Amino acid sequence: MLFNTLTILVGIVAFAAANQTPLPRCCNDLNNIDELRGKVYFPGSDTYAGRIKTYFSKSAALEPWCMVLPSTTEDVSLIVKALVANGCPFGVRSGGHSSHPLSNSVEKGITVDFGHMNATAWNPNTSLVSIQPGSRWQDVYDVLTPYGITVAGGRVGSVGVGGLLSGGGISFFAASHGWACDNIANYEVVLADGSIVNANAQDNPDLWQALKGGSANLGLVTRFDMLPIELVGTSKGTIWGGNLIFGSESGSDLINALIDFTDNVYKDENSSVSVSFSYQPKLAGGMVGLVSIENTLGLSKPPAFDGFYGIGAALNDTTRVDTMSALSKELSEGQPMGFRNMFITASFKNDPRPMTYALEKVNKLNAELEEITQTLSANFTTVYTVQPVTESIVEKSIAKGGNVMGLDRYLNDGNGILFLLIVSTDDAGVERLAIPKAQALVRDVEAYAEELGVGREWKYLNYAHGSQDALATVGKEALDKLQAASAKYDPNRIFQKLRTSGFKISQDK
Repeated sequence: MLFNTLTILVGIVAFAAANQTPLPRCCNDLNNIDELRGKVYFPGSDTYAGRIKTYFSKSAALEPWCMVLPSTTEDVSLIVKALVANGCPFGVRSGGHSSHPLSNSVEKGITVDFGHMNATAWNPNTSLVSIQPGSRWQDVYDVLTPYGITVAGGRVGSVGVGGLLSGGGISFFAASHGWACDNIANYEVVLADGSIVNANAQDNPDLWQALKGGSANLGLVTRFDMLPIELVGTSKGTIWGGNLIFGSESGSDLINALIDFTDNVYKDENSSVSVSFSYQPKLAGGMVGLVSIENTLGLSKPPAFDGFYGIGAALNDTTRVDTMSALSKELSEGQPMGFRNMFITASFKNDPRPMTYALEKVNKLNAELEEITQTLSANFTTVYTVQPVTESIVEKSIAKGGNVMGLDRYLNDGNGILFLLIVSTDDAGVERLAIPKAQALVRDVEAYAEELGVGREWKYLNYAHGSQDALATVGKEALDKLQAASAKYDPNRIFQKLRTSGFKISQDK
C-alpha cells in the first residue's frame, strides 16, 4: 500500500514540462494501455458527446480533454496508476446528478466516468446487495423489486449511486436505518497507488468509516456492498407514498406540520417527509406546496401525517401502495434534465421562524428572477425544500459504526431542519445573475437563524454549492478521522491535488 513517491514526483515534473500540450500526453497514454483501448473517448466522438448530454445539470457538464469509462475494477486501478504517473488532473463522475461546475467533471483534465460500471446484484448467500458506482437508483430498485427487498438508497431514481453514497445519502429509511452510507457493509476501493482493497468493520475499519460521508477524498470506490432491507408491505416489494400538492396559501400550515412531524418522528421511524415550495411562473398562481410522504411498512396514511392531511383537501394526492421503482421514478419526473441548476444548502434547529423567513425571501427572489427572465426571454423555476434531520438518524448511524458527517455534534440540543434552495434556468445569463442572489438569500437565512439562536453551521455535502466548504463543517472529531485516513491511505494527497472535482478534506481543524 505504500506509495511510490518518486513515481509521483516524476509524473508531476513530466506533466509540468508538457503543460502546453497536456491532452495528448495524458489522454494518449491512457489510450495506449492495452486493457483501456476503446474505453478512452475524445471530443468529437459520439460517445463523448452522448455522455455530456446525460448530465443532470448543464452547469456541471464540463468538457474534459478526454473521458475514460472503465468497465472493471482492474481498469480503474490502471487508470489511477496512469493518471498519477503522468501527473494528470482528473475528475470523477458516477450518475452525473450534481449541479455545479467541477462537481463531477473537469475541463482541464480527464473525467473518470463510471457510466459503464452500473450493475446491481443480490447475493442471498452473503445477504448483501452489491452495486457498482455508475448505477442510478432507478436501476437498483428495478433489479431488487422482484426479490421483495431494497436498500437505503436515493429517493429520486435518476440520482447516481456513487455520488449519493459518498456524500451521505438521504433515503426513505433515514429515521429507521440512518444515512444511506451507514448501510454499507463493505467498500471495494482503488487507492492512490492503484491497489485494490476492501474496507469494512474488520478490514481497514478506519477507511470504512472515513468513506461514509468523506466523498471521493480517499480513493475510487468500485463496489458498494449494502445491507438489504426486506419490504413487508401489503404486496411483495412495496411501500406506501407519493405526493400531496397544496396551494401557496398553505405555506405556514405546511411548515407547522413539518415542525410537528420532526419532533415526533421517533414515534414512527418508518415514515418520512420532505416539504417543498416550487415556483413555476407558467403555472397558475406560480407557487405550489409539494409534500413527499412515505411509509416503508406500506401503511396508508399513518398518524405521523395527520398534520398534513389536517390542512384540508390537497389539490392533488398521488399516494398509493407501490414499488420503490415506481415511487422513485415519480420523484425523478420532478427533476427534469437539460437545465442549468444551482443547489445551495443550510441547516438550523427545528424552528418555524427560519423556514417562514426563507419563504418570504424566496418569494422576493422569484419576483426578481421574473423581471430578469422577461428581459432576457428566458425561463426559470425555483424549489425551496425543508426536511427533518433528526436524532433518530444519528442514533442509527452510531449503532452501525459511525460516519464522518459530523451531525452528531449538532443534535445534542434537538432535532434539526435541512434547507435546500434550487434555482433552475435554461439561460446562462440568468444563471450568472441568479447565483449571487441565491447565495445572498441563504446567507440571510443563516444569519437570521443565528440571531434567533437556532442556527447550525453544518452543510450537507450532497446539497452543497461549490462555494460552500461542506467538509469544514463536520467538526474536529470527524475532520481528524478524515485527515488521518487521508494521511494513511493517500499520503501524497493525490485525491486532494490531482483530483480537481468535488469537495476536498479541509486542512483546517
